[in-house]
Amino acid sequence: MTSTTAPADIPARPWLSADAQRWAAVRLPGWARPLWCAPVLLAAVIASIAFAPEDVCTPAAPCGPMWLDASGSVGLFFHLVWIFVLPEAVLLSAPLLVLWTATGPAEWSGGTGARVADVAVIAALCWSWAAVVARLRMRRRQRALALEAAGGAALPVPPLAVPVRRGGIRVVAGAAGLAVAAVAAVAAVSGDRADEAHAAAAKHVEAVVVANGAEDHVVVRFADGTRHRVEVMFPEDYARDAEVPVLVDGGWTRLAAEPYRDRTGPQLLVLAAGGAGLGLLWSAALTITRVRAVRRGPAPALRVLARRKHGFTVIRPLDGRAEAPVLMYDPVKLGGPPQGESVLFGLPAEAGEFVLVGSGKSGRVVTEVSASPAQRWSKLPSVHGPHWNARHRREAEARVAEAAAGMKPATGPVRWQSGPLKWAVGVPALMLLGAVPAVPHVLDGNWWHWILWVAGIWGIGSESVLLIRWRITADADGLWIRRYWKSRLVPWAEVSRVDRTSGGDLVVRRTKGLDDLRLDNVSSPRWKRLRRRPSPATRAAAGLTAMVRHPELRP
Repeated sequence: MTSTTAPADIPARPWLSADAQRWAAVRLPGWARPLWCAPVLLAAVIASIAFAPEDVCTPAAPCGPMWLDASGSVGLFFHLVWIFVLPEAVLLSAPLLVLWTATGPAEWSGGTGARVADVAVIAALCWSWAAVVARLRMRRRQRALALEAAGGAALPVPPLAVPVRRGGIRVVAGAAGLAVAAVAAVAAVSGDRADEAHAAAAKHVEAVVVANGAEDHVVVRFADGTRHRVEVMFPEDYARDAEVPVLVDGGWTRLAAEPYRDRTGPQLLVLAAGGAGLGLLWSAALTITRVRAVRRGPAPALRVLARRKHGFTVIRPLDGRAEAPVLMYDPVKLGGPPQGESVLFGLPAEAGEFVLVGSGKSGRVVTEVSASPAQRWSKLPSVHGPHWNARHRREAEARVAEAAAGMKPATGPVRWQSGPLKWAVGVPALMLLGAVPAVPHVLDGNWWHWILWVAGIWGIGSESVLLIRWRITADADGLWIRRYWKSRLVPWAEVSRVDRTSGGDLVVRRTKGLDDLRLDNVSSPRWKRLRRRPSPATRAAAGLTAMVRHPELRP
C-alpha cells in the first residue's frame, strides 16, 4: 500500500538501543507463564472429578437438568483455553469458577480426597488469575516505556490506500455460535418444561426392573404384566428385580428418580457454542478497539529499523543494526515491505497493533499494517525451526568448538540417541495413550468427563516428543540416521553440518542441491530449560558437526 507521507517527514523520535533494552527487560515471571499454571489446573480438575462422590438419583431427590454443573465444567475448559489466547477473559472467568467450585451444590460432600482436590482447583484458579494479571501488567509496563521513548506525543497516522479490517470473521463466527446456542437452549429448556408438566400430572405406579444392560434405558414390568422401556441417564443405579416408582402420563413414562429426558447433547451444544461465541466476540472487540486506536490516530510513533524475515516483519531499534530484533508481527501482505528506517505507529508491546511507514525496495513510500498481534522476537525461531537468531548461532558454534577440543579420534562407530529421561517419561505417557479405547467405559460416557479427558490427552500429546526413539550413528562411511524402525545412510561427503534448532528438531544439513534430513521433535526446549544442561540432541549436533569439520575425528 503506497503512502503520500515520507518517513523522513514524520517527526517521530528514534527508538534507541537503550530504550529497547529497557523494554526487553520487562519479562513475564516464570510462575506466570501459561505452560506452568494451565497443566496444574488441569491436573487439579481431573483429581476433583476422580474423587468426587457419584450422584445418586432417588424419588425423594430426583435428578434434574444439572445446568449449573454443566456450565461450570464447560467453563473450566474454556478457562484453560483463554489462559493462552484471551487473558482478558480470565479476569472474569476465574472468580466465577472459584465461586462455582466453592459453593456448588455437590461440593464439599465427598471425603478428604475430594475436598483436597477442590481446594487445589480453587488454588489453581487463583494462580491463573494472578498469572494473567502479571501478564497484563507486563504489557502495560512495555507500553509505558515505549510511550516514554516516543516523548508522550501522538502523531497523525497516514491514511491507508486500501482499507484493511480485522476481527470481522470472529464477529460473524461469534454471532453464529451465540445463535446456535440460543436455538439449542430454547429446544432444551422447552423439553425440560414439558417434562415438568408431565411429571406434575402423572400417576405414580410401582414397577419392577427386569433389564438394565443398555446404556440409556431400563426395562420395567408393571403389575398388569406389561413391559415398558424407560429412558434413564444411569442404568447401573437400578438393579434387576428392584422395585421403582414410575411416573405415567399417557404415552409419557419416566422413573420418579429421573423425570427429565437426557438432554446432554443440546446442553453441550448450548454451552460449547455459547462459550465459543462469547470468546470470539470478546476477542474481536479487543482487536477492533486496538486496531482503531492505532489506525484512526493520532498515535504514538517511533523511528525504528524494519525488515521482512521469514514472512514476518521484525523491528530493531534505530541504532541497533547489528543487534537481534526486539519484536515481530505478521503483516498484511498487500505490497512491498518497508525496509530499513521506518516509522512505527502504535506502542510496542506484546499483543500490540501497528502501522508501519517506510520505503520499499523501489524507493516508494509504503504503508504496512499488522495482521496479527505483536510478540517478542525470541518466539520466531521456535516457529520456523532451523532459522536461528544470532545468539543461538553463537552458542551452537561455541559448543562445536568445545566438542572438537575435547574429542579424540574415534576407533569405532560413535552413537548418539535419546536419553533415559525420554524413556522414563515416555513409557508412562505411552501407556496412558494406549488406554484410550477403555476411556468411554471408565468415564461412563459423561460428556463433561470427555471434555476433560480430551484436554488431558492434549496435554500428554504436547509432550509426545518424549516418546520418539531416534539414533544417529557415525562410522567410516557416514551417518546412519534412525527414526522409529528405519535407518538411512548419509555419506560424509554429503554432510555440511548438523543443527539442533531452537524448536527441538535435529537437522542434518547436506551439500548444495541435496535436501536436508530432519528428525522432528527429538528434544523438548522446555525440558532442556528445566534440566539446565545440554540434551542428547544438542550434544549430537555439536559432536557431529565437529566430525564434519575435522575428518581426523571420524571413525
